[in-house]
Amino acid sequence: MSLRSLGLEHPWLLTHPLFWTAQHLDLVGCRFQSVDGDGSSNHAGVETGLHDARKCDQVSTQMAEIFAKSLALKHKTCSLINVLQYNGGTFEQAKDPLVFTFAKRPIDKPECTVFHIAKQSIEERHRDALPIVGYFDYQTIISKRRQKLKPRPHPCKGYNGPVQRLCQRKLCKVTPQTWSQDPYLLCTLLSMAQSLALKSRSAQPNIYVTRLLVTTKSDQEYVHLFEAEIPSKLLDLFDDPTLSMKHVCWPTIHHSKLPFQPYSTFQMRLTARLIEVHRVQGPLGAEPANFDGSKVISNKRKLTEENNFSRRVKLKG
Repeated sequence: MSLRSLGLEHPWLLTHPLFWTAQHLDLVGCRFQSVDGDGSSNHAGVETGLHDARKCDQVSTQMAEIFAKSLALKHKTCSLINVLQYNGGTFEQAKDPLVFTFAKRPIDKPECTVFHIAKQSIEERHRDALPIVGYFDYQTIISKRRQKLKPRPHPCKGYNGPVQRLCQRKLCKVTPQTWSQDPYLLCTLLSMAQSLALKSRSAQPNIYVTRLLVTTKSDQEYVHLFEAEIPSKLLDLFDDPTLSMKHVCWPTIHHSKLPFQPYSTFQMRLTARLIEVHRVQGPLGAEPANFDGSKVISNKRKLTEENNFSRRVKLKG
């Protein structure tokens, strides 16, 4: 079965990523998993061959505190950029914006700040495992989803109550109960992997390591980290939805937290955590979702049912 045929069987599946729900993830076998611990004890700087682990000074301490406490989204983003790039940091900000594509067409542009590890900061033997890192505040998703479901104004400047109620009901339906399991996080991780794939056409790896930092207004103690290993075969499915999904594993999204304090060591701890090259346990050890069960019907039957449904709709109209 392909994504296209799965979409014909489940018409609700093919929708904008902001409207993805837990039902979408369950259907394809993608899930979230919380990782125990807060990442406070980490020695990745030694394991990854980080050339220059500079001692944090007062400036980096202040930037870490601003990143943790500021409620202004621009200030938070700028402070993180400074934290990761300060004093010859290991990361450099990517210039190209993220774009999530389906069937080679742009579908969504996640409002995400992206970083790459500077190649000069990593030993040669680790360059084939460089992850891509993104950041946004979760308020960005909340605002973007509300804007997407904002009803159009009444043509005669009147009250558009019925449409407003419909939009509000849909907003409640697509808003996850637990923010850290928002399916839109998967869209962002996929778009990051697609960005890596575009820049590594000469030698595509089997796995793209993606890491997403997320802050929330209600949590000034931790920055949240979402990690996923995206198989290149999965990206092929999004490029060509007619390809078979057999033997293709969807990722497990691992969620962990890193404490902001002590601010004096935040830059060093965050850099060490993000630059880890060892893989988390995920898609390679998991069984691919089974799309060949008894509920699967032939394309011919699906198209027939789809045409019959269209005729019924026309008759009702």
